Amino acid sequence: MNGKRMKYMIMIGLDIGTTSISGLLYDLETRTVLHTITEEQTSKPSSPNHEWERLQEPGIILQQVERILGLLLSREPEAAGIGLTGQMHGIVYIDQSGNPLGPLYTWQDGRGGQPCVEDSSYTYAQKLSRLAGYHIAPGYGLATHYYNLQHQLVPEHTVHFCTIADYIAMRLANSAVPLIDATQASGIGGFNIQTGDFDQIALIKAGIDGAILPQVVPSGTAIGTTLQGIPVYTSLGDNQASFLGSVPQPAGSLLLNIGTGSQLSAWLPEYNPAPSAMEVRPYPGGGVLMVGAALSGGRSYALLEGFFRQLITAYTGEAPADIYSLLAQLLTEEPADGMTAGLKVNTQFLGTRAEPDKRGSIEGISLDNFTPAGLAHAFLQGMIDELYSFLKELEQQRAKEFTRLIGSGNALRSNPVLCTKAEATFGLPLTLGVQAEEAAIGAALCAAVGSGLISSFGEAGAFLGDYYH
Repeated sequence: MNGKRMKYMIMIGLDIGTTSISGLLYDLETRTVLHTITEEQTSKPSSPNHEWERLQEPGIILQQVERILGLLLSREPEAAGIGLTGQMHGIVYIDQSGNPLGPLYTWQDGRGGQPCVEDSSYTYAQKLSRLAGYHIAPGYGLATHYYNLQHQLVPEHTVHFCTIADYIAMRLANSAVPLIDATQASGIGGFNIQTGDFDQIALIKAGIDGAILPQVVPSGTAIGTTLQGIPVYTSLGDNQASFLGSVPQPAGSLLLNIGTGSQLSAWLPEYNPAPSAMEVRPYPGGGVLMVGAALSGGRSYALLEGFFRQLITAYTGEAPADIYSLLAQLLTEEPADGMTAGLKVNTQFLGTRAEPDKRGSIEGISLDNFTPAGLAHAFLQGMIDELYSFLKELEQQRAKEFTRLIGSGNALRSNPVLCTKAEATFGLPLTLGVQAEEAAIGAALCAAVGSGLISSFGEAGAFLGDYYH
């Protein structure tokens, strides 16, 4: 590999997740990942004052990203560009110099779902949605900001707020002004997909000063360079980045992502304003993603793991080292009817976007099916069923059938029984990529489009290479 090829054909992708941070080098010529670094988040979500708070430290996250980026640049110092993605919806307040004022309010933060002081029949997110005329769910940046406004919690000297990925991009690019693309802006709330910008009139109705929001720019916009002179591009929402980095042919494909949360996503060529329980999100280069989001996602299985862990600890007096291997062994015991033997688990343990107070349940218990193995199977089936429920909505939005089911996320990659249940439920073979960091790949491809190395987002799928099995 000569220096010219290295400089012009290798992109860096960074993914700033809730529980981990990943970075990779992506070679556009060979269409492969050259090197990956994935680390646990050193800033864990915390709840310092209320159990519904989920806060992280942006300064710690920045330091970890800079260290990972430094390791990648030590391998490829002449990379052509840096693309970013990260957890959507959450916000960081910043001052005129681009410094963070307080914590990152993550997408899991529940202040928007708290009852209003002046009228407890509404949550703050519901009241904001009614005032603005947009559905703005708890955890969305505007709902978080609205609660903070009502409780005088917006830090003094705040000039803007932005997502954590856009804050990191701004700092890496040596800028003090955050820029945001439509994929991230829509996750904040109050965003008009048809105009491609925040709805300033709606914000005024809600009593929010629109000047606090970052400027919306096209996906793949260069926002500055690092100290080494490497261009940095605006971040993509993690859902759109995962789709871009997973799906070679968007039309006719379903993306099933199961990680900390989970989503069923499908690309449509144009926006359809018909009512739907699914979210409509902008897609880079045009069209929209229809997204059905299950808030519990992989944490549903973690809940079951925690139950067995507590049970074994209470019985033996010692905390077991590994429960997931026990669950894997239990899953080898197939229920009598091949599915869950009548046992049904509703995995809406964290509610839904539309009904945050809704909770999960276990139904259909009989004298025969209430077993550890039955529970393990039923929890996995419940995770798939919650996502499958969105397929009927998708089919009402378009006439063409879906012919491909593509899987991403660590929960699918590490659990073959979950994959088998997905195939049986959706009636399609499930395709998993060899590379685990789909969102970081999507971020790298976004930067490549921004740099001109890929002509358009529509051509990006061709650069994924033949690495699916």
